[in-house]
Amino acid sequence: MQDNSYVKYRVLVTGFGPFGTYTENPSWLAVKTLHDTIITTTPARGKPPKGAKPDSIHLTSLNIPTVYSAVLKTLPDLHAQPPVLPPLYTPPTSRPPPEDGFQLIVHVGVAGPGPLRAEHLAHKTGYSLPDYEHQSPPIIIGKGTLRGFGEPHYGDEFADELFTSVNVDALVSDLTSGPDPLPLETSDDPGRFLCDFIYYCSLAESQRAGRETPVLFIHCPPIGLATEKKMSTKEVAEGVRRIISSVCGRLSQR
Repeated sequence: MQDNSYVKYRVLVTGFGPFGTYTENPSWLAVKTLHDTIITTTPARGKPPKGAKPDSIHLTSLNIPTVYSAVLKTLPDLHAQPPVLPPLYTPPTSRPPPEDGFQLIVHVGVAGPGPLRAEHLAHKTGYSLPDYEHQSPPIIIGKGTLRGFGEPHYGDEFADELFTSVNVDALVSDLTSGPDPLPLETSDDPGRFLCDFIYYCSLAESQRAGRETPVLFIHCPPIGLATEKKMSTKEVAEGVRRIISSVCGRLSQR
């Protein structure tokens, strides 16, 4: 049944498909549980507007292959007006993509053991590792063997590092304080692989579209490492939900 109730924020959350030893990527295992759900905003710690009620947020989840060419093909469509979601990787949803675009896009990928990590930035070049289909990252036209972004995708008008407009430090401060702290830390190292690659591509497309759509990348730990303290799929999904709720809460206070 289609849900026609009003929501203020439409948020896209992506996870990755299989790669390496992961037949099911931990990021997608968590992200897919959030699909087609409605959550509410959380105000920034210590700054709730007087008399304000929480705003509703609708989440759409998308599975993106751990493949460079798939990222390059898919990301421009996700930032379009209206966004175009690839049907092959999109579960059924009660709501079509918003005509004026998503208000927030969050990408989630797996990293090493530890807490969730909110990434500040993404890199334009320095990529070398092959993807799930054993394809190398694209070579930049006119730059010899340098791989990453440049012509013909994102040329000199885009910086070597792109930074999220989300106040990551404030976000982490809010969510790691109080009676129910979230295991979350900041990071400046998204890894020069598909996580870094999709983040740069998404930040560049947001900049190109000119709508200032906030983009954020979250690293989650691998699930099921017997030798490490780990987070469950449910805990990762709850962490991502709380991050989205907090980011949208700050958008409400602009």
